[in-house]
Amino acid sequence: MGTVKYFLLTFFVSAGTAVVLTPIIRRIALTLGVVDKPGGRKIHRNNMPTLGGVAIAAAFFAGIAAAFYAVPGAMDTFSLKFSGFCVAGAMIVILGIIDDVKPLNAKPKFFVQIVAAAVLVACGFIVEEVTIPFFGKLSLGFLGVIFSMLWIVGITNAINLLDGLDGLAAGVSGIASFFIFVSALEQHDYVVASLAFALTGACAGFLPFNFYPAKIFMGNPGSMFLGLVLASIALVSFQKSSTIITLFIPVIALGIPIIDTTLAVVRRLAKKRHIFQADKEHIHHKLLFREESQRRVVLSLYFLSACFGMIALSFRGIKGLYAIAALAIVIVVTYKWMKDSGFLDFR
Repeated sequence: MGTVKYFLLTFFVSAGTAVVLTPIIRRIALTLGVVDKPGGRKIHRNNMPTLGGVAIAAAFFAGIAAAFYAVPGAMDTFSLKFSGFCVAGAMIVILGIIDDVKPLNAKPKFFVQIVAAAVLVACGFIVEEVTIPFFGKLSLGFLGVIFSMLWIVGITNAINLLDGLDGLAAGVSGIASFFIFVSALEQHDYVVASLAFALTGACAGFLPFNFYPAKIFMGNPGSMFLGLVLASIALVSFQKSSTIITLFIPVIALGIPIIDTTLAVVRRLAKKRHIFQADKEHIHHKLLFREESQRRVVLSLYFLSACFGMIALSFRGIKGLYAIAALAIVIVVTYKWMKDSGFLDFR
């Protein structure tokens, strides 16, 4: 019962902080003129205040602070990682604010993301070894550093790219973090569970203001921060059980943003465009073209995210050849879904 209260405290402090702060941030953004103007590839038709991500980040850290305060000694085993996490998170939020106020090109944003990822890796957010079925443990060495940094930067940008419809990035991130929370609970990894549930609460508290029709956008500080947090807690979760098949659990849970980003990169390379050149051909754009209803498209992607999350959880009870076979089935079914939906048509 004590554990339940601990996690409920984390969730409700995060959610409550987001509910209180989001309207305040909205008024500040409107006063300062930090708005996202319509036009081009954008779907909204009116000036929309941004910087909502500042409320998400503040709510997340409030929830974590409450959790660590409620459980004496909980911070001791996570102090170095948490310090690095705070520094990297602050870097990403500041970068996002600057980008919202005065849009930056891809290079400086990418550079700061790499530095933030390096800070996290230096503080212990790294995959150092994996256990391969039938072969045993394999030390990754420097490959672990490269993989971890690519993972952090990749997921940070994946959520950023997904933020194209009202409530989409916040909802999908909240769903993914909830399933990571459940997975961490099964492993009795209460630190990761706290981080994940705090993020779920922050997203839940922000969504009433961001779901269609949105009153505020999370902007770059929100989408990039969500990606950074999800990538970080996924790495810490994997460290608890380094079996290679568990590496795919956060990958599957984050299926929608990972698929969307992968398709975006392949699509732009196929069309001989720069991979950072924005377009209007993401999964949510194509679904919106067919459905013509933001609400319906977003709810459909919520449902798919939940399906991916449940599939990810099911991998906890599968081992050896059965896990490999199950993973192969997931890949084949996902590929068929993408093909039948026309997402692989790059013409």
